[in-house]
Amino acid sequence: MIANIFKHYLRFWAKCYLKRTNPKIVAVTGSVGKTSAKEAIFAVIWEHYGKNVAKAEGNLNTETGVPLAILGFTKSPTKFYDWLPIFVCAPFISFMRPKKEILVLEFAADKPGDIKYLTSIAKPDIAVVTSIGPSHLAAFGQMSKIVEEKISLLWSLPKDGWAVLNIDDENIRKASYGGRWQKMTYGISQPADLIATNIKTEIKNYQAQTIYNINGKINAEINSKTLGGQANVYAGLAAAAVGHILNISDQKIAQGLSKVMSHDHRMQVFEGIKNSTIIDDSYNANPASMKNALTVLKNLKAGRKIAVLGDMREIGLMTDEAHVEIGKIAKETADLVVAVGDLAKKYEAIKHFKSRDKAIDYLLKEVHEGDMILIKASRAIGLDKIVEQLRK
Repeated sequence: MIANIFKHYLRFWAKCYLKRTNPKIVAVTGSVGKTSAKEAIFAVIWEHYGKNVAKAEGNLNTETGVPLAILGFTKSPTKFYDWLPIFVCAPFISFMRPKKEILVLEFAADKPGDIKYLTSIAKPDIAVVTSIGPSHLAAFGQMSKIVEEKISLLWSLPKDGWAVLNIDDENIRKASYGGRWQKMTYGISQPADLIATNIKTEIKNYQAQTIYNINGKINAEINSKTLGGQANVYAGLAAAAVGHILNISDQKIAQGLSKVMSHDHRMQVFEGIKNSTIIDDSYNANPASMKNALTVLKNLKAGRKIAVLGDMREIGLMTDEAHVEIGKIAKETADLVVAVGDLAKKYEAIKHFKSRDKAIDYLLKEVHEGDMILIKASRAIGLDKIVEQLRK
């Protein structure tokens, strides 16, 4: 009851701020890659607009997170009493926070109706859909409902609004056909307005680097400090599309993307014990993001490759099938697969541990000189603790 009242309280003051300042809104959603796209979009827009653009920090992408982001807060409190200052300050911030010309927001959809609620707060001028996959399938019941939820963001656009779409994603390609909106597409394998070519991802001296060319309505060579392989390239393409829509020059788009870096627990690279290389992708996991991470690991040059994989949560009826499939891919990719968690047993890895701590004990002894270690699981498994223990 109290939580619901506070949710609507935040919504009211966020809408008051938007009504007073009337910024252009870029909203990003997707099952995979929305945070990377949001960060890349912000980096590109910053090159032209500077302090006149703001973004949602961290994972402020929910029914309470989005209003907090609009009002300029940088994180969502975890304790009840920490909400009190927000409750008191929200009205003053709504009337006193300086105007921003552009807001870059991230919209999560954990259950049916989330996008509709978030667009009732902030209607986008530019809507970016990065991917549609079986994330939170347990809450939606079937894949078609997830597609419907994500694509509903486009129907909130004004007549002169823009849809920025990853045309390589089959679900987006089918569901976004037609529509009253203006459209800009991007991709790697499908014909699109913006296409990435000559993609190269590598690690040098524990620093990630992805180099690629953008061709089409924009022509630029991009050199970013990221390791997401295609995932980060898609983020860069989405950002380039938004930049083009906002009349930002190709040069500034390339400059912005050159400053993009991996964020906490999202394909971050660290030096590990015994001169090993750690790829920390422990923030979250679903089948699509698992496949992307394993593809990156496969294409990198290394001595021995280890994949430490935990449970993929909230994927509903496909849970068993998805874990079996990812297990097969992992065993084809890595020299050693270590599974952590109850669901992870379905990976049929050489080593399986129910507890994270036992996995840590094993890895501290097992890691060899020069190993490359990918660590990935749903956030609830907490494999970031393994990263902490293996870092040098």
